Amino acid sequence: MGSKAAVVVFAETEPKEAFRGPIVIDRDKSKHLAEMLLGVTSHEMGPLALDLAIWPNNGVVCAASLTGCEVICSRELARHQPSELSEWISSFAGGRDAYAVFMHSAEDWGAFAVWSGGHLLRSVSVNPYSGVIEDVGERIPFEVPFWEGERSVRNEASYSLPFHPIDFGNEALREFFGFILEGREDESCFDPEEVEIPAFRGA
Repeated sequence: MGSKAAVVVFAETEPKEAFRGPIVIDRDKSKHLAEMLLGVTSHEMGPLALDLAIWPNNGVVCAASLTGCEVICSRELARHQPSELSEWISSFAGGRDAYAVFMHSAEDWGAFAVWSGGHLLRSVSVNPYSGVIEDVGERIPFEVPFWEGERSVRNEASYSLPFHPIDFGNEALREFFGFILEGREDESCFDPEEVEIPAFRGA
């Protein structure tokens, strides 16, 4: 299915720490999170493994209230300009940091953004057709090898970007959340198939 993601995480500390060790999900708070996005009363459909939950079907919201963070996944969140979410992020954040990763391998598109206390710190979005769609704020250290050509697309000299957006998006998943969908796992990664996130649909 390739790499597809539309995930936003609100966190009091580094979000990947919330996925380490035993995971306890508050079902009532998770349902409330989903309903805040859906705008209607919801019913729980059952959980999805995290690798599927971060790109749920249309009309479905995967949401989890964990110790120290909240996870919300919905295709409705995906933006080619992640900065457009800043007002919504600010209303949800409650002073917490927020991290978003969006990508779709069929579009060859990857994006991520980071907010602190509701204020946008970094937003970047790229695909080979439009080039750099958005590039706001200072680059985060994990990005540097990509922009400096150290992660270039092999055997594609005419590729219009210095790196592949899907590689970029997966590295953002690793950096922020501690897992990837494609690529080489390392000791920092956990298996997203082993974490389940509740899924909700409007009633």
